[in-house]
Amino acid sequence: MKKTTILTLLTIVTITVTTIATYAIWDTVTVDSRGNTVTMRNPVTVSDSTTEQNISADAGSLNPASVTASGTVKFTVDNTDDIAKKLTLQESVQALEKLEETTDYSIEFSGDGVSGKTDSSITNGAEEYNYTITFTESGLEKMKSNSNTCTVKVTATLS
Repeated sequence: MKKTTILTLLTIVTITVTTIATYAIWDTVTVDSRGNTVTMRNPVTVSDSTTEQNISADAGSLNPASVTASGTVKFTVDNTDDIAKKLTLQESVQALEKLEETTDYSIEFSGDGVSGKTDSSITNGAEEYNYTITFTESGLEKMKSNSNTCTVKVTATLS
């Protein structure tokens, strides 16, 4: 064997022995942390508890310039940790085509803490809102093609 081959083998053996001997049996080189418990807050939800209604519009006279209809919506808010501070109401009025607010109708919501379409006094539990829709001639024309009916849905969004 050549001197360089012997020297190479000795170097490899020395490096291997040094690496193995670096960690003694009593050394701890890996450890797991203690388990930490993560607790999430209660979820905040809003659900519909409205009773389906058949609402008759109040025309009041022949050929009225506008017609009004009133209804009620109810929502149940699960907000036990008082995370949500307000609830925004947004209506959708649909005949064969969607009716547009201001040109086809106007709507007014009422209830505890309601200003415009926002309730800034929501709590944990039932929330009830009344609404009155006043239809314009344009809205009445759109409903005429749908047997003089429309569907009103109100979406409640917590924030």
